[in-house]
Amino acid sequence: MKKRYGFLLVIVFVLFSSSSYAQHSSGTLVVEVDPEIQTNSVSATEHPKHFIRLIELSSHSLVEEVRVEPDNVNGNTSGTTKITKTFTIHDVPFGSYEVRYMSGTEMIAKKYIIVNSAVPSFIQLVVPRKIAEDVTVEGVPATELPTVSSYYSNAEITSLPSMGSTKKIEALILNSPGAVPDEDGRMHMRGEDAQMQYVIDGIPVTTNSTRIYSSLVNANIIKSATIQRGALPAEYGIATSAIVAVNTRSGFDAPLFADASASIGSFRTLDRSFAIGGNVDNRVALFGAYSSSETDRYLDPIKSFDPNHTDGYTHNYFAKADFLISDKMDLVLLGSRNLANFGIANGGKVVNDIIQQSHPDQDQRQDLSDYMFGARLNATLTDNSALSIVGYKRHVEAMNTSGGLLQISSKADSIKAVTENEDFFIGSHRIDEATGGQIEYSALTKWFDASNTIRVGLGAESYPLQEFFTFAVTNPMKSDPAFAGGDDRLIPYDLTQGGHPFISEHSKTGNRMSAYAQDHLVFENLILDAGVRFDMFKLLESESGISPRVAAAYKLSNDLWIKGSYNRIIMQAPVENILVSSSSEAAVLVGTEQNNVPLNVKSEKSNVIELGVSYKLNENIDIDLNGYAKLIEDFIVKVELGVSGVIFPVNLKQGRVLGGELEVRLHDWNNFSGKLSLSTCDSRGLKPDDGSSPIAAGLIFGEEGENYNMPFAGEDAFQTEHNQILTATLLLNYAHPSGLYATLGGRFDSGLPFDLADSTGTGLDEAQSKAELKRRGYSDEVINLLSLTSDMPGSPDKSSAPHAVFDLSAGYDFSKTMNIPAKITATVLNVLDTKYLYKFESVFGGTHFGLPRTFQVALQVHI
Repeated sequence: MKKRYGFLLVIVFVLFSSSSYAQHSSGTLVVEVDPEIQTNSVSATEHPKHFIRLIELSSHSLVEEVRVEPDNVNGNTSGTTKITKTFTIHDVPFGSYEVRYMSGTEMIAKKYIIVNSAVPSFIQLVVPRKIAEDVTVEGVPATELPTVSSYYSNAEITSLPSMGSTKKIEALILNSPGAVPDEDGRMHMRGEDAQMQYVIDGIPVTTNSTRIYSSLVNANIIKSATIQRGALPAEYGIATSAIVAVNTRSGFDAPLFADASASIGSFRTLDRSFAIGGNVDNRVALFGAYSSSETDRYLDPIKSFDPNHTDGYTHNYFAKADFLISDKMDLVLLGSRNLANFGIANGGKVVNDIIQQSHPDQDQRQDLSDYMFGARLNATLTDNSALSIVGYKRHVEAMNTSGGLLQISSKADSIKAVTENEDFFIGSHRIDEATGGQIEYSALTKWFDASNTIRVGLGAESYPLQEFFTFAVTNPMKSDPAFAGGDDRLIPYDLTQGGHPFISEHSKTGNRMSAYAQDHLVFENLILDAGVRFDMFKLLESESGISPRVAAAYKLSNDLWIKGSYNRIIMQAPVENILVSSSSEAAVLVGTEQNNVPLNVKSEKSNVIELGVSYKLNENIDIDLNGYAKLIEDFIVKVELGVSGVIFPVNLKQGRVLGGELEVRLHDWNNFSGKLSLSTCDSRGLKPDDGSSPIAAGLIFGEEGENYNMPFAGEDAFQTEHNQILTATLLLNYAHPSGLYATLGGRFDSGLPFDLADSTGTGLDEAQSKAELKRRGYSDEVINLLSLTSDMPGSPDKSSAPHAVFDLSAGYDFSKTMNIPAKITATVLNVLDTKYLYKFESVFGGTHFGLPRTFQVALQVHI
C-alpha cells in the first residue's frame, strides 16, 4: 500500500511541473511608488532624504532600507520632485512585513504584505502629495502565519551577549522558546534530540551543526534568521526538531560597504572578522566574509569551572555572488569553508591508584573541516508563477586523535596510550558528504475566492559516509564492575590487562528523495496552510512515509488570533557514527545485554498537535501562547562513550512530549525593545506493556543505554535527557538616539535529568545520594550543584540544580553623533558568577560545568 501511495504522489508532482524543490527561503519584493510627492521645502536641494523601509512584523525589526533618489531636472524649485517609480528588494526572507515610505523621519505611507514564494511580490504605495498628520494604511495587516517561529534581524543577532561571532548562533537559539542547552553547545528543541536543520539561503544542512560535530555558522554573515519550531510546512523534513532558516547578507545591501570587528575577552579569547560587499548597477552583487577565533574554553570543562584541555580555534570563510541575468531570471552562487580544532576536556594530571603511575596532561583533540558550494537559479515564468532550482555539495570531515595517534599499531603506541590517557584512548576519522539537487514550482492563484500560494517541490540527495573508530581502555577501573562506572564488557579492550583496541571501519552511500505540495490560502479572517510530504530514505535499510501537514490561523479581532496545527513528522536518524554503531564489531562490544535488540537505528515518526493564541496588547506589546503534544514512535535519543563526545544514536520504541511556551515581545517603547519567554517541556520514553526493553534499536551502552534499557519499575514513563520542566529567557535592549545602547539577557533552567541508583538499581534518597556521590569521588562543589530529591520513593530520577544566569552588554555607537562609523561594546556573561552545571552524568560520563563570569570588549567598524 505504501509503495502505491508513493508512486501516485510522484505522478501528481510530475503533472504539476517537471519537478520541484524544497526549502526555498527568500523572495523578491517590487515596490511601486507614485511618481510625485509634494513637500514643504523651498527648493529641491532642501528636500529631506526619502527611503523605503521593510519592517518584519513579529519583531518590528528593520530588514532592508532602500534610498529613493530624486530626479531634479533643470534645478526645479517648485517643491515638486520626480522620483523613480519602481524599486526592487532582493533576498527578502519569507515572512510578514510592513512596507514604509519615509520622508526624512516622517512616515507618509505604509502597506502590509506577506512574502512566501519565489514569485515576485508586488506592492503599490500611494504617496500623498502633501505630508499629512495621519498616515493612511493600505491593506489589511496579515501578521499571523500558522508556523510557530522566532525572527531575528542582523541588528538583533549582533546585540545578543556572547563570546565571539562563532557562538552568536548558540545565543540566538538559546533565546528562542523551547530551547534547552546540553553540553558543548548541543541544543534540544521542544523535548527532542539535537536534530535541528539549518537552511542557508535555501540550501538544507542536515548534519549535526554543533561545536562537537562541526563548525558553527558565522553570525557576521547573517542578514536574518528564523527559528521555526512548530506547525512546520510540508517543505521541511529529514531533521526537524527545529528549522533554523538563515538568509545571508549580499552585495545588494549597499553599492559598496565593508565592516570589520575585533574582540578580546576572558580565557584568552580573541575574535576577529571582516566582510566586504557591493553591487554594480544593482545587477551584479558580491559579498565575502572571514572570521576567526581562539579561546581556552571552546568546550565545557568536566572537572571544575576552570578550563582543562578545552582550548580551540576556528576559521570561517564565506562568499556569495548574485547575478540578475534578466528581469525574469537571477542566479545566486555561494560557498563556505570552515576549520576548527579543539581539545577534548579531561582531568589533567591524575594518579591512578591501581597502577600507581602519574599521567601527564591527556591530549585528545578533534580536527574538523567542512565546505559547501551551492547555486540557486530563480526564473519568473509568468506574472503569477516561478521556478527555482538549487544544486549543492557539502563535505564534513572530523578526526579525533589521542596524543597525536589516530590508532594503536605497535607496542610502543600501546604504552604511549596507557601513559598519556586518563580513561580511554580514542581515535576516529569520519567523512560525511552530500550532493543534492532541488527544484520548486510556485504559483499564485485565486482558488476558493482566496489568495493562494501553491508550492510544489522535489529534491534528491546522495550522501556517502566513511567512518573509522577505535578505542581502548587505559584505566583498569573502567573495566572492573567493583568500581563506579566499571563495565566488564570492556575487559577485551583494556590495554592494562593485555587487551587489544576496538576497531571498526566502514563506508556506505545513502540516498534520500523527498517531494511535497502545499497551499497557503488567505481568506478575510482565516489563513490556512495545507500540504503533504513524501520521504524515502535508504542507508542501512529502506524507509519511506507520507506526512500530511495542516495549520490554520483565525482572526477573532484585529488584535487576537487563534492558531492550530497537525503535523506528521518523519525524521531520519542522524548519520554521525551510525555505521559504527550498527556494525558487527559494535554488537560484540555491547555483549549479551544487547539481547535481540537490533542495531540499525530507524527514522523517528511522530504525530504533533499544537494550539496557540496571539494577542496584540497594544502598540508596544505582543503576546504568543502555544501548547503542543507529540506522540512518537522510534524516539531518537543517544548514548555516549565516556566524555569523548563520540555519540551513538538510539531508538526508543515509544515516547511522548508535552509542552507549552509563552512569549511576550516589547518593541518601540521609549527606546526599549525585547522579549520574555517561559517554556515547559515533559519529554518521556514509554515502557512497553509486554515488559520488554524500551529500546527499539541501537547500542545498549554507557550510562544512558543502561538507564533507557532498564528504567525505574515504579513508572510507566521515564525521563529522556531532553526533559526540562521550566525554562525562562529574558532579552531587554535599550538604544538611545545619542548612540548609547545596552542589552540585558537572562536565562533560567530548572535542570536536565540524570539517574542515580545503588548497585541493585534502587534509587537513593537525598542523604544516600550525597554519600554515594562522595564515595565515587565527587566534591561538595559538584554535589551542591545537583538536585537530589525524587518525586517517588525508590526512583533514581535526579537533576542538575535549578539556576539563573544574567548577561549584560553596553556600548556606544559613534556614528550617531560624531559621524564616526564605529562602535565599541563591553560584555559581561554570567554577571553574578552563578555556579551551575549544564549536565551531570554520575557514572560513565562526567560533569559539564557552566561558564563563570566572563568579560569581553569588542570594536566594530562599518564603512
